[in-house]
Amino acid sequence: MTVSTISAEAELRRVLWVLAPAITLVVASEFIVVGLLPMVAAELGLSLAEAGRLTSLFAMSAALLGPGVTLLAGKCSPRHVLVATLLLFALGNAVLSRASDFDLLLVARFVQGAALPAFISVSAAVVTTLALPERKGRALAHANIGFVLGVLFALPMGVALAQWADWRMPFTVLTVASLAGAAVTWLYFPDIRLHEAPSMREQLGLVRQPIFLVHLLLSIVLFASMFAAYTFIGAWLERGLRLSSGEVALALLLFSLGGLLGNSAAARVADRAPNVATAVTVVALAVSVNLADVFSGVLPVVVVLLGIWSIAHTAGVTLSQVRVTMAGGRTPAFAMTMNLSCANLGIAIGAFSGGWTIDRWGERAIGWAPCAYAVVAVGLCIMLAHFNGKRDGRSVKR
Repeated sequence: MTVSTISAEAELRRVLWVLAPAITLVVASEFIVVGLLPMVAAELGLSLAEAGRLTSLFAMSAALLGPGVTLLAGKCSPRHVLVATLLLFALGNAVLSRASDFDLLLVARFVQGAALPAFISVSAAVVTTLALPERKGRALAHANIGFVLGVLFALPMGVALAQWADWRMPFTVLTVASLAGAAVTWLYFPDIRLHEAPSMREQLGLVRQPIFLVHLLLSIVLFASMFAAYTFIGAWLERGLRLSSGEVALALLLFSLGGLLGNSAAARVADRAPNVATAVTVVALAVSVNLADVFSGVLPVVVVLLGIWSIAHTAGVTLSQVRVTMAGGRTPAFAMTMNLSCANLGIAIGAFSGGWTIDRWGERAIGWAPCAYAVVAVGLCIMLAHFNGKRDGRSVKR
């Protein structure tokens, strides 16, 4: 191993240590609402589906505005982009912690959603620049630990803080933490200059490649399957399993801990078989969600099924990030932001369809939408395998 390689790996470790908590904060800001929806709906006099707009509008903003914001952010220093985003999230969380007007809350979520893809994409570009070619997938999976922590621990921590005070307290904590995160990032994130980005024409050329478009469509369907159930897991645990608020917080914490195994498992296959792993993951998720409801009266079985659900959910997030970023080739940042946009579009679709299904048939229907989306996702994975087989065949002929 050369001195330059050792130096690059040391720099990568430093970047990962700074990025993990920063990514956790911005992702937690998106998903902490999930566990608070019943309380928000009760206080503001909304239905569960109406309160779910705090999730779906954030996701829709990220989907529609994320690519444009990321292209603009690509012209700036990564450190400046990360710090500015953390400050913006701190401001949005401050609004959520104080405002009573639901429309103002939605505006704050909309602005935060537009900034999230730039943050994650710039982070991915830095990681792929510093990582060795044969370890880019593993490095991205390690960077994704912040995403995993933000997605999974936001729920139990949010519920616990809300039970201690009210549903606004989690946003107060996130405001202070985001300000602290901005200071740490400014002080300790290296002033890295990325290689000159590919031209805008080359970056936009990705969306004209059929295989890349299938990857993006798979992300939409995958996240729709995941969040059709996950958006309402707090309400399902409380009403479907008749758990108390304290028991819901504990169940969500255990769910989160199980998710760490999903990220670790995904990291092991990220460079080898991400498409096959994605198919297995979405099937495991759909089956576990539906069986968890079927066996809701048998606690030991439900615990096991929730563990499988958690592992599959986290693995799906990680595999999606790695799969599309690697498919982006020389344009990892733009590929990542396109994936985040599609993922958030999937979250919005999943939150809407899951809420509609639950409003119509009750919490016991929480697994129906994920099952339908899983069938489509498996079909897309098979299509990607076909694309890859044809490409490999052409490579052999050459």
